[in-house]
Amino acid sequence: MIGIAAVFGAISIFAADFWVKSQARAQSEQKTASIVVPHEPKVEFKTIVVANAPLRYGMQLDRSQLTEIPWPQDSLPQGAFPTVDKLLAEGSRVVLSPIEVNEPVLLAKLSGPNGRATLSNMLSPGMRAVT
Repeated sequence: MIGIAAVFGAISIFAADFWVKSQARAQSEQKTASIVVPHEPKVEFKTIVVANAPLRYGMQLDRSQLTEIPWPQDSLPQGAFPTVDKLLAEGSRVVLSPIEVNEPVLLAKLSGPNGRATLSNMLSPGMRAVT
């Protein structure tokens, strides 16, 4: 039995070796296909206003705290301002929610033009403040 197992083992080794070499030859004979590199999609940018210093509740915005950076046009956040001039055009605004450095300045985090940081600005429509 040991002799038969050794013979079949040797036959399987030679068969596997023959198969591997024939596969390697077949792959080297195949012509390589030319790979076309896809063009990267062109990303268009617009400017957006971000904070260049941490802004906290009640702070009044001024130009020194804001900067404009390029932002992909397809992923502009809703309520973002394109320029500092447009943000401050109607009047000064007050921060109602904290804004960190390089975070977009959004309309939802600010008071209206010439607004104040009051409790009524923090309430959602239909809510009431009770003391």
